[in-house]
Amino acid sequence: MTTESTARTGVVRVEDLADHLDLVPVVAAWHWREWRADEPPAAEAKFLAILATRTHRDVVPFTLVAFLGDQVVGSITVCWDDTDAEYADEGPWLSGMFVVGAARDLGIGRQLLEAAEGRARALGHDELWAHTGEAERFYVRCGWEVVRPKEPLVRDAVVRRVLG
Repeated sequence: MTTESTARTGVVRVEDLADHLDLVPVVAAWHWREWRADEPPAAEAKFLAILATRTHRDVVPFTLVAFLGDQVVGSITVCWDDTDAEYADEGPWLSGMFVVGAARDLGIGRQLLEAAEGRARALGHDELWAHTGEAERFYVRCGWEVVRPKEPLVRDAVVRRVLG
């Protein structure tokens, strides 16, 4: 799957990580630095192995990557195992929504999100869920509803999107 659109600074392509398996270590390193850097170094290899299992094309879990020109600049995963405990029976869930700093505020996150929504819908899913500590307002601007607002220092916000 490839989708293409124009960001404020050029053409953005969203493609399957499955078609770019050489980028699994790059995407895993982004995620590690952003969310897991406080864990023991030995856990990084396990995290990379988990991401490598999230590279399906026709079922969840899948991972999409965004390119601005020839440069990979972002990723998003749809999976079953990155849940919020209170809503663990729901899903599938977004995980690893990430855009590199230099490419932020160009609409790439929204494009990744729309591509993930479209793929999940095409695979027969009625909704997507996410938990987030920082991006609640982003999801709301993209049409998601807040199921549980963030409680600072206590727990993340939980958001969902009905894919209808």
